Order: sequence, then structure tokens, then C-alpha cells
Amino acid sequence: MSFDVTRRREAPSGVWKKMVLVNGQSPGPLIEVSTGDIVRVKVNNLIWDESTTINWHGIHQRNTTWMDGVAGISQCAIPPAKSFTYEFEIIDQRGTFCMVPVNARRRTLPDVILINGLAVFTNCNFTSSTWSSFMPPICEPSSRQFTTPMPNTTTRFRLINHSSFTYLYFTIDSHPYLTIIEIDGVEVEPITVPGIHLNIGQRYSVLVSPIHSTTTGSFVMRATIPKSCFLPYVPYTSEILESVNHQGTALLSYSPNPNSSLPQNIKPVVDIPQNCTNPPFNLPVPIRKMAAFPPDTAHPSRNTHQINFQFQQAGPTSYSPLPHSAQLWLSLPQTLDSGSDPGSYNNYNFPLNQQVLFLPDPNKTVQIAINSRDIMEHPFHLHGHTFQIVA
Repeated sequence: MSFDVTRRREAPSGVWKKMVLVNGQSPGPLIEVSTGDIVRVKVNNLIWDESTTINWHGIHQRNTTWMDGVAGISQCAIPPAKSFTYEFEIIDQRGTFCMVPVNARRRTLPDVILINGLAVFTNCNFTSSTWSSFMPPICEPSSRQFTTPMPNTTTRFRLINHSSFTYLYFTIDSHPYLTIIEIDGVEVEPITVPGIHLNIGQRYSVLVSPIHSTTTGSFVMRATIPKSCFLPYVPYTSEILESVNHQGTALLSYSPNPNSSLPQNIKPVVDIPQNCTNPPFNLPVPIRKMAAFPPDTAHPSRNTHQINFQFQQAGPTSYSPLPHSAQLWLSLPQTLDSGSDPGSYNNYNFPLNQQVLFLPDPNKTVQIAINSRDIMEHPFHLHGHTFQIVA
């Protein structure tokens, strides 16, 4: 299949903004595959003034690291008017994953939360906090996403937080329980919860059942920003987000003739946890058991690293891939040596924003301690791997 990546003005919420589209749509096309399948996608960069890649978020890329799609790390970005074909095998993975266009000019903080690319916002008197243009704001009619499951059936929802900055909490009105069955591509024993915490890039599969066998009508699905987890730490306000209670809405309808209008007499907001913490790390139990990775007791420090991260203002903050310097390819001809301290950083003559963690024992267990020195929460993931959390 082919992906045409473009940038143009669209109004999924009723307000026109520039968007990155894949095959003219957002969200992009759905790819359904089975374990063992080969994925082959030709990406055509039709954005005239910037490079791009497609990151296959969550796919392990066994033996095809160069197909991961991270500009400046695993490949050089695709220049304007050029193409690149991604080809890789799905090896022993199941679940929900997402494709992310990685562009040079990544946009700012949100004004609107979209669910499946749609939202309703009709008040053009508000000023966007994140978008400026020489053109006045243009309002168009918009609608909500609505989902219509089969009557008296349990439906699997695949939830993806596709934002680049905001943590979300997903709920369905009058549905007190959602059942988690998959987290970030790992099938787990069922976990019953009132709502789903979705951090940036996270994916969950949940089962949703009607309240009763005779349930009819429509119910509001909400993706809400927990304000105490986000706003106190970010010098950012949005009149538009405040006007919709910092939430995006869609509809779950058991009616034969649904529409995108909100039901009558609904609550404007719902109670959501504000403690900003993850559930106990041993709560999810993988269905497909895996033996614990054995520690390297003979040389415990050789494959042990500490990663400390903190957000700091350091000049211009717009992300820009490094041209002609994909880190994977630049590292291949080098002789890497961990030096006197195997767990230390060493940039091996790379730029300061291209760090290298050297593993002297590639076939042994790696232990990574991650320390957040920032007051705002932020997820951490390592491309090509699924972690075993031990502490």
C-alpha cells in the first residue's frame, strides 16, 4: 500500500488549522495484520517544504531497526517530493499500535481534543492560544464521532493517546466499568476500572458492554485532561479548552438511528482521579507468560544504566531532525568503547543531542533506572523492546 503525506488546512473541530494528513485523512488509514505478516508501505512525501518519516510506534522491528522511522536516529528523513518504502515483519506481536508522521515543524499545545479526528466547537469568539495566522478564524459546522455497537454485545475499543503533549482520562457516561484486556501491545488478564489513564503514545484495548440487555439511547464518551496533573506545571491556558471543560466528547449509541447531538440532561464534567499516579506495576498480568530476564551477576555494572531526564528551556524548542546524520548509520563504522564506567554517557563525537548508551554484553540482560527530575509526568519507552518492570 502507499501513504501520501500532505499538509493542508482542515477543520475537524470547526476551526481551520494546518494539519498533517495521510492519504487525505486524519486519523490515517487502518492497517490490519497478523503475526508473521510482512508489512510493505511506500511513503510519498508531498509536503513541499519539509521532510518527514513514519514511525511505527510499538512495533519491535526485529532485524529491521532501520525501518523504525525516527528521523535523525534510525533513518534520514524523506525529503520533499521523494519516497521511501518501509518493509518489516510482525514477529510475535499482537495488539494495538499507531503510525506517527514525524515532521520537522511539530505544532504547539492543543486547543481542542479530537476523538477519531472529530470535535464540536462553534464559538469563534475565542482566540486560539496555539495558532496564529494572517487569516481570521473561519468556523465551519462540525460533528462528533459516534459509535454504534451491535445490540446486546460486548465491544472491543482500541484506545490510543495520539497527542504529543497531553495526558488523557477516558470514560463513558453511565458505564461504571471498563475491562482492560491489552496494554501497549501486551495482552493482560482482565482488569476492571471506571476509566482509562492514557499517557502520551499509550494504547489500551478495553471491553465495553451495555448496562442492561434493553439499554437504548446514547452515552457520552469523554477524553479529559486531568487538570491537576497538567495545568499547574505548564504556563499555558486555552480559552477554547476551558470552554469545553478540558475534554473532547464522542457518542456511544445503542439507538437504531443515531446522530451526533449530545443526550439531554448530561453532566458537563465527570469526576476523574487527580492523583496523577500509575496503578501498581504488578497489577497487569500478561496472558502469555515470559520468564524473568536473568541479571548478569558476574558483571552487574556492565549493562546497567541510569537515565535522568528533565525539561529545560534551551533556546528555540521546535524539533528539527538532523539532516544527513541518522545516528544508526553514523554509529556503524565506529568502534564504540564504554570506557572506564560502563554505565556512563558518551556521545562518541556525536552532537550533544545524540547520546549513546553502549552495551558491552549484547546478549545479556540490560537494567535501566529512569529518574524523572521534572515536576511534570512524562512516559518513557524504548523502541524495539517490551520492559519487565522490577522496581
